[in-house]
Amino acid sequence: MVTVLIVQHIFFQEKLNDYTVVNDGIVLTKEFSVKSHTANQNTSATGTIFVWGEKQMADRMRIVASYEIDPKDYGGITVYIPKKWYISNILSSHPENQKTSLQPYASEGDMSLGKEWRNQVVIGVDYLGKPSGGGTGTIIIDLISDQKTILPSENFNITVAVGSDTDPNNGVRSVGVDFIKIPISVDAES
Repeated sequence: MVTVLIVQHIFFQEKLNDYTVVNDGIVLTKEFSVKSHTANQNTSATGTIFVWGEKQMADRMRIVASYEIDPKDYGGITVYIPKKWYISNILSSHPENQKTSLQPYASEGDMSLGKEWRNQVVIGVDYLGKPSGGGTGTIIIDLISDQKTILPSENFNITVAVGSDTDPNNGVRSVGVDFIKIPISVDAES
């Protein structure tokens, strides 16, 4: 009888190890897509935000995005990270099969971002107006929340901005001229 129980335990244990859980702990997913509409540029980002948490409390997020940056674009892509969230990891394909330098860069608690944003992750952005040369790639940004300050059911936004433009009248350069603000809300129904 003991042998049968041991064999059963081993058999069922192995089955549990082979069982794949899909979206374990995910309480919300949000898809996004943004494309530049200025200066005849073809810069875009498309992706999904995955949110993990429980009891109306988001505790981590993963932003997965594929992007294309136009060779003439100096505004590239910027992902704005909200207050109370910290970047824990960034994975990037750099540009796939391209010879341009699109290494992602993350700011460190940039105070110039205003009240809503803590950090930004930029790809192919040159504030002096020099185009990055363009390219395509994929980026994964992992975020963790500040559990001491974030409130249950607290709403926040992730913003993804693309593109650039130069004012023909005064030469002023702007980056992130087209953007999408993605609202994230973990509520009782999530």
